[in-house]
Amino acid sequence: MDKSVNMSVYARGHIRAEQRRFRRASEGRAWSVKELPRYYYHRNFCDMLTHVSTRYTDIMEAEHTAFIRDFEALPFHTQCTYARLAGRKGTIFNRHHFNYPEIEDIPAQFDILAESGFIRGIQDTDLGEHLNALTKPEITDLLAESVCETQYKRSWKKAKLVDIATDHLNFEDLSNLQDYFVQSRLDAFNYLLFLYFGKIETSLQSKTLGALGLVKPAKSNIPKKSFQSAAHAKASYFYSKALSDFGSLNYSELCHLSDSVETWPDPVDEANCLNRGKLIEKLGRHLERQGQLNEALQLYAHIDNAACNERVVRIRYARNEGDDRDWSRERLEGMIENPENENELVFAQDFYQRKFKKKRTSKVTDLLRESKIIYLDEAFKNAPERAVLIHYKEKGLEVYRTENRPWKTLFGLLFWDEIFREESPSGWRTPNSLKTGSFYDKHETIIEEKLAKLNNHSETTLHLLKTMAANYGEQNGVFIWGSRSLDRIKALIKNAPHDALAGILRLMAKDFVNMNDGFPDLMLVENGGLRFIEVKAEGDVLRRNQLTRIQQLRTAGFKAEILRVGWHIDPHQTYVVVDVETTGGRAGLHRVTEIGAIKIQSGEIVDEWSSLINPQRSIPPNITRITGIDYEMIKDAPVFAEIADSFEAFMGDAIFAAHNVNFDYGFISAEFQMIDRKFSHPKICTCSSMRKLYPGYKSYGLKNLCQEFQIDLKTHHRALCDAKAAAELLKMINDKRLDMQSDA
Repeated sequence: MDKSVNMSVYARGHIRAEQRRFRRASEGRAWSVKELPRYYYHRNFCDMLTHVSTRYTDIMEAEHTAFIRDFEALPFHTQCTYARLAGRKGTIFNRHHFNYPEIEDIPAQFDILAESGFIRGIQDTDLGEHLNALTKPEITDLLAESVCETQYKRSWKKAKLVDIATDHLNFEDLSNLQDYFVQSRLDAFNYLLFLYFGKIETSLQSKTLGALGLVKPAKSNIPKKSFQSAAHAKASYFYSKALSDFGSLNYSELCHLSDSVETWPDPVDEANCLNRGKLIEKLGRHLERQGQLNEALQLYAHIDNAACNERVVRIRYARNEGDDRDWSRERLEGMIENPENENELVFAQDFYQRKFKKKRTSKVTDLLRESKIIYLDEAFKNAPERAVLIHYKEKGLEVYRTENRPWKTLFGLLFWDEIFREESPSGWRTPNSLKTGSFYDKHETIIEEKLAKLNNHSETTLHLLKTMAANYGEQNGVFIWGSRSLDRIKALIKNAPHDALAGILRLMAKDFVNMNDGFPDLMLVENGGLRFIEVKAEGDVLRRNQLTRIQQLRTAGFKAEILRVGWHIDPHQTYVVVDVETTGGRAGLHRVTEIGAIKIQSGEIVDEWSSLINPQRSIPPNITRITGIDYEMIKDAPVFAEIADSFEAFMGDAIFAAHNVNFDYGFISAEFQMIDRKFSHPKICTCSSMRKLYPGYKSYGLKNLCQEFQIDLKTHHRALCDAKAAAELLKMINDKRLDMQSDA
């Protein structure tokens, strides 16, 4: 990081992720990091209150207007104190951890906040949250005072220690409680934030990040009015908050939420209806897991959507009481005759065939049986899609990573004017016409006109280019802009079968919510046509939406299939063995001074690459003593950004190998992050592999292994020499691995 930047302004009070973003921003982001005014957080907080109070006067209730009135009555420095704590994570705080020099007499401000009801002392009902707010050392100190040492270990993760403390400690066992306070009036505060953002937020942090330049700001950062009435706002808040909090609710809270379904707010719009359906489905699944099937059926009866309807059919068929089987048959026939969406149709047809027509296998099983399997190098186990992509590229075929992104981008660009004619782009929220399923009915004529022109490749491409040029970068809730998106879309348009694209895009226009994911992983261009491939490695499950997409693509005229991947050791695999020299041991903080790389293909060294690198900072004397690299050697060397393209080209699609691979990989990855680029390769460690395959040696350091196996290491701690030595170890490792594979 540039030492001239004053980090203290930004680091204090911000999470670690923000610091990483700051580093990247200060070393090559397209937008600049700004130094904010002294009381920027106070201004942001007041802007939020002003925005809400002027736009939503008729929507707010007494507690919300009282919150704003009482805050405005506070002295300036008390307002600053509350704005600071409202921007921090959690709701329980230690007084001694508040240290903001610009705020006068913080203890006195706490007293005023307590008198005004904005904070309160900690109570016994806060025990669980208080323990979660403590640091791990603080929790272990508490346990050491009150719990037998056989009940826990200091090395356990914090979450487990918190559980032990919750089970064994009482509120009276806690000390220094006077140092802590709890943020009050949270219901009112969170509701005001919801009105401001139009979604669930717990602080104004996103606004601050945009002002800092740590995230790219939208073209307009003024929230648009989202709610037309108090009933609309309250219903939207209820369902959004319940879904947001669902994962953190305990058993009794989930039961209360389920039992109170009759009192839930009436959904005012389609978005509320969708969220109500999601909430009922989640609660119903919870009841099913608890074995409360009758209660789940009662809950599902409150909504009519595809997901809940499927659960009802499955439960009643399995229960088989009275007329359950006859009811299930009739319900499935109704779904097939008039499905809510394609996913429901696929379920109903498949379930009906298996349960009532005695078909032995499901559609998923049929698809998997007809799929073929290929074996690729096991180093790609964590990235099977990438492994298949490389496999086809090495065969000279044109192949693209697709999944959902090109389809959503094509849809958004083609129908941009229609989507945003009545509702301008507003961040990442899905436009209402798409969310509610009304888009196609509203614009059917123009949609069909555009779909009819899709077979004219040049005219369609020109239309997309014009839309992209006019709106590039606009956050829109339909797709994410990307520099490579157009290449995939052009290949899709050019090679798609006649009218096939129109069929898929028409389905998206009619049901965008259920059609915006599940598309296959890869798109292969071969013989002037397209083939879509869903990659499945061992243990991967074919999800319902993926099955539906494959069937829809086939119906539209595309080739679509599943490709299963097995793993082995490929004797022809390409590796690049890398060694880096650095200014210190912490990636992201210290910098790279030299890279050496050796390429191995089919077990033989075929190429090498090396460069000294100017780290743009001094090299500590102890590092120079180890590596021999000093300032004179690197002062005229290129900076990392100048060699990044060359090194990336040398890597190609190879596996990244190194001795203690996480060290070298971590530094290379951090250097790419600093120039706002991603570095991603499968890895293999020669150190851990030697331990596993050649056990029994006292030390597995590079120097000691080279002595044991008579490998040349003349200039240890110079990158290319160390990389060559590690390459010889990798050849030994792969010889042993291949022998073991042939014996298996």
